[in-house]
Amino acid sequence: MTGFERLKEQVKDQEDKALLQTVEYLLSREDMEQKYLNEEKTIEEMAKFIKDKARKYMRNGWNYITNEVVYAWAIMYFSLPNSFLKIEKKDADKSKNKTKTSSKKASSKNNVVSLEKAKENMEKKKETAQISLFGGVA
Repeated sequence: MTGFERLKEQVKDQEDKALLQTVEYLLSREDMEQKYLNEEKTIEEMAKFIKDKARKYMRNGWNYITNEVVYAWAIMYFSLPNSFLKIEKKDADKSKNKTKTSSKKASSKNNVVSLEKAKENMEKKKETAQISLFGGVA
């Protein structure tokens, strides 16, 4: 399997046009093909990385980021190791599970949920199986 085939496989049933546009750009970069074979890198994680970067530039609920900047972040994601980008995939998943169980225990005691927990719960409910680069439902 080539790097390009791996990317195409990951976006096979994807409908998010922004994500598909970004992947189309990645596929045009022949110099990056070997980097797409890195098993620790996925399109889903790339989208999350880009969303996290974009949140820093959000003002009043709006983002004004050009395609070129998004493409640069996508290249950065595939070019640099996760440790350098401060991406902790497996450890983060474990800590999320611990947080879920502890929040369930806390909420069952007095039915009062902190504002932060409520926001987290709302974000989790908004998540769908469809990946979107710019948040919201695709």
